[in-house]
Amino acid sequence: MMRYVWALVIAWALVRAILLGFAWYGDPDPGRRDLVLRHFTPDDIARGREYIRNGFAARVAYGYVQLFILLLLWRSGVMRLLETRLETAMPGSFWFSGALLVLAVLVAERLCMMPFDYYLGHVCERRMGFSEMTAAQWAWRYLKGCLVGWTIQTVGIMTVFAVLRWCGSWWPVLLPVATTGYGIAVTLLMPYVITPLFYVQKPLAEGALRERIMQIAGQAGVPVDDIYEIDESTYSKHTNAYFTGLFGRKRIVLYDTLIKSHTVDEAALIFAHEAGHWRHDHVRIGLTLGFLGALAGAFALWWLYPMLQGDPAMLLGEIWKPSNLPFFLAATIVLGLLTAPVEAQISQYFERQADWASLELTGLEKVYVDAEARLARDNRSDLLPHPWRVFWLYSHPPAIDRIAMAEKFARERTVIK
Repeated sequence: MMRYVWALVIAWALVRAILLGFAWYGDPDPGRRDLVLRHFTPDDIARGREYIRNGFAARVAYGYVQLFILLLLWRSGVMRLLETRLETAMPGSFWFSGALLVLAVLVAERLCMMPFDYYLGHVCERRMGFSEMTAAQWAWRYLKGCLVGWTIQTVGIMTVFAVLRWCGSWWPVLLPVATTGYGIAVTLLMPYVITPLFYVQKPLAEGALRERIMQIAGQAGVPVDDIYEIDESTYSKHTNAYFTGLFGRKRIVLYDTLIKSHTVDEAALIFAHEAGHWRHDHVRIGLTLGFLGALAGAFALWWLYPMLQGDPAMLLGEIWKPSNLPFFLAATIVLGLLTAPVEAQISQYFERQADWASLELTGLEKVYVDAEARLARDNRSDLLPHPWRVFWLYSHPPAIDRIAMAEKFARERTVIK
């Protein structure tokens, strides 16, 4: 079995190298460039290319170093040794000793990656004019992010190992139930527990933007608790807006950078896109697809793991042993990239549906084009991404494709009239 594992690792390394090459060179099609230049300038294209290439060597190294660390933890045998010592020191303490082992892996991996995170997340972002933080501010935010992330991940991972240990032959069915339920719980807690640790949240002030958003929410049938503004400008100049929450009512969150850099109609259109996701029930569909994907993965693991464990070269213990975590994390990284086009294409389909719905809700196709162009400029988006990279990795269609969709909507509406 070991040779098949190494074959997958090599395939992952080659695919990642090819996709990184596509990122560096972009789309060479002159016709595509001419299409982009109808809405953007050569300087806009150059600025997006500069952002993609900023710190590129570190971006290339990041994924390879991360996988190497996990493979080293797995193949060195250090995890099994540490697990044996913890079990000897704390006999019968599955939760505590297991959590310590999981936390050790997460902390070790993050400490090794911290120099990359600092360089890419702080140095490169400041160089591009996005970051508003000092090195000390970045470090404090990074530490908070690590502590929150380690807590959420440790509880989630130990829940997985507990299901694998105590649910007998039912675990392939119960594991997706547990992971989906845990994901829902974290999502529901996010605006009330996690977001306040990083941002100051306040209700959006009364005025034209609030009225316009509530009007669109009413048209779309979106039940909204309130509209909030968060102080993204404390950290960066990136702009965004999103929904948070599930099921009954939802909270709308706008970056203050978005409010400052966009007109009322543009900001309302960006919200209308999020309302489009609600109109098409993408949250429920996404949860269902995620559950089915987890179910398929669980049964694949149920079938494969006995063969993997049966090969002494694999150095794997019983499936519920926390010492297996580096192997599982490495497998997640490798298989995640190799299967990424499936998720990317589903996500892009959802985004196109939401874009179309935003235009149906507002009828502001010209404003949509302006807003999309402004978003791309503000965030220094890659305006000429390679089509294979878009197919394989992008969760959203490129800016020019979204603009072309709005122009198509305008033509169809003109014909109907």
